[in-house]
Amino acid sequence: MLSAVIIAKNECANLPRCLRSIQEVADEIVVVDSDSTDDTPEVAKSFGARVFTRSFTTYADQKNWATSQATHPFILSLDADEALSESLLAEIRDWKKRTWNQPSAWAMPRLTNYCGTWIHHGGWYPDRKIRLWAAGSGEWKPSNEGGVLHESWIPNAGVEVFDFDSDLLHYSYFTSADHQRQLAKFSLLGAQDALRLGRKSAFMKPFARAAFQWFKQAIVQGGWRDGRAGLEVARWSAIAAFWKWTLVRSTLEHQKWKRVAFVRTDAIGDNILTLPLAGALRSMLPHVEVVWVCRSYAQPVVAKSKLVDVIRIWDAGNMAPTEEEALFEDVDAVVFAFPEPRLLAAAARAGVDARVATGRRWGTLRSANRHVWRSRKWVPEHETSQGLRLLHGLNLPARWRFPERCDWMDLLKWKAPSQSGSLPKHLGDSVLLHPGNHGSANGWPLKHFCTLAETLNSQDIPVIVTGSDQERGGMASWLERMSSKKGFIDAVGLWTLSELMDVLADVGCVVASSTGPLHMASAQGTPTVGLYRAEAPFWPDRWGPIGGGEVLVSSKLNENGGLDLSVDEVFNAIQRVLASRSIQSSGV
Repeated sequence: MLSAVIIAKNECANLPRCLRSIQEVADEIVVVDSDSTDDTPEVAKSFGARVFTRSFTTYADQKNWATSQATHPFILSLDADEALSESLLAEIRDWKKRTWNQPSAWAMPRLTNYCGTWIHHGGWYPDRKIRLWAAGSGEWKPSNEGGVLHESWIPNAGVEVFDFDSDLLHYSYFTSADHQRQLAKFSLLGAQDALRLGRKSAFMKPFARAAFQWFKQAIVQGGWRDGRAGLEVARWSAIAAFWKWTLVRSTLEHQKWKRVAFVRTDAIGDNILTLPLAGALRSMLPHVEVVWVCRSYAQPVVAKSKLVDVIRIWDAGNMAPTEEEALFEDVDAVVFAFPEPRLLAAAARAGVDARVATGRRWGTLRSANRHVWRSRKWVPEHETSQGLRLLHGLNLPARWRFPERCDWMDLLKWKAPSQSGSLPKHLGDSVLLHPGNHGSANGWPLKHFCTLAETLNSQDIPVIVTGSDQERGGMASWLERMSSKKGFIDAVGLWTLSELMDVLADVGCVVASSTGPLHMASAQGTPTVGLYRAEAPFWPDRWGPIGGGEVLVSSKLNENGGLDLSVDEVFNAIQRVLASRSIQSSGV
């Protein structure tokens, strides 16, 4: 009698709750998966669902197609993050006992759970939705012709709509970050729908719309009665409104852009932590080419990225002003992740239309024409996150679209290793130690790295030591002594930066202070043990590795200014990381 229909993508967390709630009343379960990268199809099959795969088009079209796969005369359509309450389940159980001879549909109040709090005000309740109907009695339609957002099920003429009294439970957001991702996504889609309708936005409209949205939800609709959660909902709704109308105002400009440049002319690790900005830009403006301006020593690392189309090298001190201007040839917008004064001036002279930089340096006030007013040195926010905020200067809600480190890894796309015959193979059990850090942050004493290498070697754990030729001097005698030991590789000064990238992607764990190789490994998915000082400016809150592993923090420095961490602490962290990787590799 009743087919339950669900569309889903990457819904492993929500789908079991949804399917358990309908098992008793659904005579058939249809799940249409949109190319999930998790186990959504397998989860659905474990509940006896008929699973179809179809790439996502629009919400209305996807739901109509899913409905067409049902075989029973009545349809119950749910989202994966919805579930029947016990009382609604009882109502549907009683409903199934009755006979319905005319085309009908049924609406139900939807109660939303926001970060653990049920929201009863602010316009979020009762939020009645038609979720059950006789097959063929209506269809899903977008709120406006050709739109992609805010679909509704619309009954055919003459179809009577009845009401259920009990709540459909909506588990919308588990964390504030979930809400941020959704608001950015819906702002983009909402702007597209507004533009299709011919809507326009002046400079003040985003601010006015945001203020109105907050006042309506928080005050007029009583969001304050739900306490902190209700005010949080109103706040993010206001931010969503701001970005929707900002995007409406900016889309025509975005469509004209062909090339956007990023300037990162400091260390290699800084370039690694900035590369997700290129991924964020490409995800929101896929037609745009990415130009990367960096120093020559960072070029091999940036060249490994699939996200960068053109690399332009700034040779500090050896370039004439006209050559610096040429770095921005045919560039429509530039983001200064590092506000190099000479290049800021060069971009202004080159006539780049949109020049984004922090507003907290005197040099940027004159040469940049779009500023982001946020302290980067003392605010405990990660460098990648702060970089994403710079894209707000291009009127793109990148910080909200990608709020957490798990999002940033998805923004990094690397080319395949070069398969150089000179590199060692099958290094998955090896621990790579990189003692040097060029003084960019407090380091761990070399003598501790030596002891750690000997400890690992005594446990038959292969060890690789890397570094530059300049760093070999301080390690020469130790490296010579260790080189005869089985399972020890002295690679100091041996590999190019590109080759080092390939090795870092292959080893089992990398141990280093806050330095380029640590970030090169982590950004490629290799777990790391990062060694950091607790205090600013080199704290892990800002400079921690993007990927997985562990971060060890030293609350004080030793007598020589090095990190006060014991060898045992680091060794134990390595063992945990290797054990975790082994479990993941075995699929347990």
